[in-house]
Amino acid sequence: MSALIEFQDVCKTYEMGDSVVRAADHISMQIQKGEFVAIVGQSGSGKSTCMNIIGCLDVPTSGTYLLNGQDVGRMDKDQLAEIRNRMLGFIFQQYNLLPKLTLLENVEVPMMYAGVPRAERRERAKVALEMVGLGGKLGHKPAQLSGGQQQRVSIARALVGEPAVILADEPTGALDSRTGREVLALLQQLHAAGNTVVLITHDNSIAVQAQRIIRLEDGRVIYDGDAHAPEAVVTPGTAGTEAAQ
Repeated sequence: MSALIEFQDVCKTYEMGDSVVRAADHISMQIQKGEFVAIVGQSGSGKSTCMNIIGCLDVPTSGTYLLNGQDVGRMDKDQLAEIRNRMLGFIFQQYNLLPKLTLLENVEVPMMYAGVPRAERRERAKVALEMVGLGGKLGHKPAQLSGGQQQRVSIARALVGEPAVILADEPTGALDSRTGREVLALLQQLHAAGNTVVLITHDNSIAVQAQRIIRLEDGRVIYDGDAHAPEAVVTPGTAGTEAAQ
């Protein structure tokens, strides 16, 4: 069975003045349908580059990225937008909700782009908001909610298109620790229901909530395995010391 997400020797380089920065350095990995995987690393490790490639927001400089068997690197901008809207649900650190729209309208937005009829998208948005515990606040605006509630709206928006992958970029970064734990618990519930969740984070304590950790350093994979194994947190080559916090 082919992987849902597959990197084959993926490199991503950027020109910075006279020098070339290698943000992803021959990364190979597979994520299967139904997994909960954390991609973890510090600033400059390459995790944001991986997120952008997984999310079809960018393409590799070399190597191959397959999403459900499709070669994303060969797609034009319109094809990238189409596969992004059809197969990916995004959860961002800053929620990215539209302040003038109600919660129901915010959750409807991806379905508008997908051409879903109004009555159907309204019903699906309502169900998604009920799933995240906000069924009683459909007509509220984002400013009327707490940070944790706003993040729940963004999770509902990610879910509503029934994506193949839920891609969560530092989803607790703007939240206090208690609310962050609630959001992580919700992601675990989504995984338990059969969803594929890819979590991008710099925080080890967040990463270990996943089943599996892919740890990056200087654009390379330095660990890929069980999130609860001791070596998931310890950087290879520096035995006994934790990876930089």
